[in-house]
Amino acid sequence: MSLAAEIEDFARSHGAELFGVTSAKPFHRYLAMVAELEGMANLRELPLGTRIIESRGDPRSSLPDAQSVIVVGIPYKLNVPGDDSPNYEGPHVFLSRDIRHRHGVIHNLDDSMVAFLNERGFEAKKADEKPGGFSLKSAAVRAGLGDFGKNVLVYTKEFGSWITWVGVTTNARLEVTEAEGRDICGKCTKCIEACPAGALYEPYKHFPPKCRSYLTLPQFQLEEIPDNLKEKIDNLLCCCETCQDVCPKNEKVGLREASTDFEISFHGIPVPDRDRLPLSELLQMLEGEVNPNFQRYAAICIGNIEGAEEALPALNKMLDSEDHLVRKYAQWAIDRIKNRG
Repeated sequence: MSLAAEIEDFARSHGAELFGVTSAKPFHRYLAMVAELEGMANLRELPLGTRIIESRGDPRSSLPDAQSVIVVGIPYKLNVPGDDSPNYEGPHVFLSRDIRHRHGVIHNLDDSMVAFLNERGFEAKKADEKPGGFSLKSAAVRAGLGDFGKNVLVYTKEFGSWITWVGVTTNARLEVTEAEGRDICGKCTKCIEACPAGALYEPYKHFPPKCRSYLTLPQFQLEEIPDNLKEKIDNLLCCCETCQDVCPKNEKVGLREASTDFEISFHGIPVPDRDRLPLSELLQMLEGEVNPNFQRYAAICIGNIEGAEEALPALNKMLDSEDHLVRKYAQWAIDRIKNRG
């Protein structure tokens, strides 16, 4: 059995459904995208976030003698037995599949693949290795596992865009695929039209500082989220899947039967595996010592919820926080609730 076949068997035994290998050459399309985004960010005086600015366009920046990039895909549109929360109509926040499932299905597979290669005498680095690393989506396309949609997500035949990518770069010489990617969207622009914050500003172009998903992740966090973008976050506690939900290519992607016994949390706070979380339960989570990041986004969501008067005591308590953004976001939410009343 070849080394690549051994790695594939190992990855599949740990939950991977797709496996590919491409070269460790730079991802020129990704580098061009980063250069354009940096220009836009400087023009608008908005930081892009460390993971974008450390442009992950060259796998050899983290492993100089890299020969191959291994990328695997794990689907995360999972079945949740007994979840009747989509029928709940009271004041609530949404919990995306991204926060509930995507991070849980990985099971530290990248660390395991690095150890697997090290045991066989090869060097290997994870995709997010600092400094450098590489773009997983770019690697997946070049490895022939999928194609970019106009929402800048990778689409696969089997799982649509509901798939998370894990990868490593290694100095092992493996047989590689050098795919170019195809146009799979045609004239469809539903994702661009539906983007709540206008982060998809052109086909295949995405501006992270306006994206609801990026706004709620700490590694992309702005120092302060402008009020107009707070409104765009709506009552979505973390991440955004609007562009995936409206995409015709995702219509036939079914739910996967998989274990969801992994821990689900947002900024260290455990959250239930449900589509909608009643406001009353969110308020219970805000009792006691709570991560300030969780408080910030909870305050934003509460400020966007109709009929959230019951949250005023919790928001008033946040006004005593040592975190200045918690105080500021709480006051914003209080003003929103009172003005609606």
